[in-house]
Amino acid sequence: MPYSLAATSSVSSEQPVAFITGAGRRLGLHMSRALLAQGWRVIVLTRTREGELAELAEEYSALDIVVCNALSDSSVNAAIEYVQENYQHLDFLLHNASIYERDNAHEADFSEFYDALYQIHMKLPAALNRALGPLLEKSVRPSGNIIHITDIYASNPNQEYALYCSTKAGLENLMLSFAKRLAPKVRVNAIQPGPIKFLPEHSNNEQAQVLSETLLPIEGGFEAIEKGIEAILTNEYITASVLKIDGGRSVT
Repeated sequence: MPYSLAATSSVSSEQPVAFITGAGRRLGLHMSRALLAQGWRVIVLTRTREGELAELAEEYSALDIVVCNALSDSSVNAAIEYVQENYQHLDFLLHNASIYERDNAHEADFSEFYDALYQIHMKLPAALNRALGPLLEKSVRPSGNIIHITDIYASNPNQEYALYCSTKAGLENLMLSFAKRLAPKVRVNAIQPGPIKFLPEHSNNEQAQVLSETLLPIEGGFEAIEKGIEAILTNEYITASVLKIDGGRSVT
């Protein structure tokens, strides 16, 4: 069962509310911090309350941490029920949770690994979109918004990450279906990141190789995605669209 560590009674009826999955680190943590600084209330779905996320909760009372095992249907359903019972509206849902690992690292547990990719990249977003759509329709902003973080590999898969790519492509297709289903009150879009922020395990040679294949040969940084999200949220004539933020790597 999930549990929350914030009191929702302080939620203003006019304060915009964001829901972010995979918020314990990297982009999810960055966007949580950015939206809180802009005056949003932020609900985060995360495995554990620790590290920088815990520090952020001490700084902002408007951060509602919902601890949940996203691989468990019962845990996800309980998290959904918590949001439905404690919030009158939702304004932005960011599907950021992700698993990024090579296929050959899972020769021994192929089936379990593929199930996890499907659960995180497709089933969890579908469940949240379906259940929280009515709250998004009550947005205090001009429209509710859902953004799916996919990958440039969704359009041009990398054979070493075939399983990952296939479920990210499914996530992007899911975006199109929900854009149709939830229009016009809720806009649904996707962002395809490129080399935004290397992981610690990426060697200098690997980083140099990736950047050599990118038209703008620098790390974009999480700020680049933040600006793309802001562009989508503020442009009321965008839905069912895919925004590439990849420094041009997808064409090389």
